[in-house]
Amino acid sequence: MEAQKTMPERRRFERATVLWSGQLVHGDQVVACVVVNIAAGGAMVRTDDTTICPASVTLHIPRIGDLAAEVRWRKSNEMGLKFLDDEQTVAALIGKALR
Repeated sequence: MEAQKTMPERRRFERATVLWSGQLVHGDQVVACVVVNIAAGGAMVRTDDTTICPASVTLHIPRIGDLAAEVRWRKSNEMGLKFLDDEQTVAALIGKALR
């Protein structure tokens, strides 16, 4: 029997599945969102309208704080964010919030 070929994992960081409330902030524009998963390198969020968010945002999560991010992809009501902050700092913040 042949072994199944699997796609190599492209993610550099393990993601934690969460359901945290958050906000996408750009200037004086604030859009409510739900953080679906998060890792040291980025997060996936859901929001009612992904088209109103510009290419760069600050993701505000009450239990973590503010994380600078750029939007990497949009699909329906979901967006993928890449964090611009230091990965070790973000990993430490996530670790504290998950405890």
